[in-house]
Amino acid sequence: MLKWKLMVSTLPVVLALLGLKLFLEYVLGFEGLIDFSDVGIILTSGVFLIGFLLAGTMADYKEAEKLPADLSCTLETIEEIFVLAATDRPALDLAGLRRELLTLTDAIRDWLLRRVSTPEVYAAMTRLSEVLQQLERAGAGPYASRAVPQLLMLRRSISRIDVIVRTGFLPPAYALLEVLIVMIISLMMIARFRSVIAESLLVPFVALVNIYMLRLIKDVDNPFDFKEGARDQSSGEVALFPLDEYRERLAARADQRSDPMPGRS
Repeated sequence: MLKWKLMVSTLPVVLALLGLKLFLEYVLGFEGLIDFSDVGIILTSGVFLIGFLLAGTMADYKEAEKLPADLSCTLETIEEIFVLAATDRPALDLAGLRRELLTLTDAIRDWLLRRVSTPEVYAAMTRLSEVLQQLERAGAGPYASRAVPQLLMLRRSISRIDVIVRTGFLPPAYALLEVLIVMIISLMMIARFRSVIAESLLVPFVALVNIYMLRLIKDVDNPFDFKEGARDQSSGEVALFPLDEYRERLAARADQRSDPMPGRS
């Protein structure tokens, strides 16, 4: 299942660290330099920093989770404006307007899936702006004026997604966390344990928690990490089904000869 993907990919590293620890002790005879109880403060500092970074990235993730729905709502609102304009001006080609909107919707979806570049998706929005200018010239100026704020909201959502993709949450904090995790794992390698059972349980547990949480935080930090057009590569990507479902509705209405209001097709 998708939720176990990150865990499964982390386990080989954890098992390798346990194997290294057992090899050092039982093959090379290295019994350790410090007691495990002496590394408690380092473990506590790592947990604190993990919690701090996770809280920050989750706040950004919850905002990013809303953006696909915001995009689909804005696009459908623009479509409704086109329907009202065509109702008032029957000479307007509503099917053509919907096809223009469908082209923009596809461009946004392809951009989210990294199939097209950022300049291309902005060019698609500029094309929609030109469509609004055509509405103005066709005598549907009030409807074009209603669509302009929606286009602004669309640009704002795209820009916000672009910022989330291109920037990370506090890179210096990431650097400190990575150093701490390396220190924790190194200390686990040189620590002495009272029994082999405690050693076999604590070494993989501490390594799993720290490595897994570091990978999870980095995954959540970019919730739009759809590389090479793939979907659902890990559990950290936001769901795009609001945009996908609206695209299906729009495509169905664009293919119809009649022009029902959105939601009545």
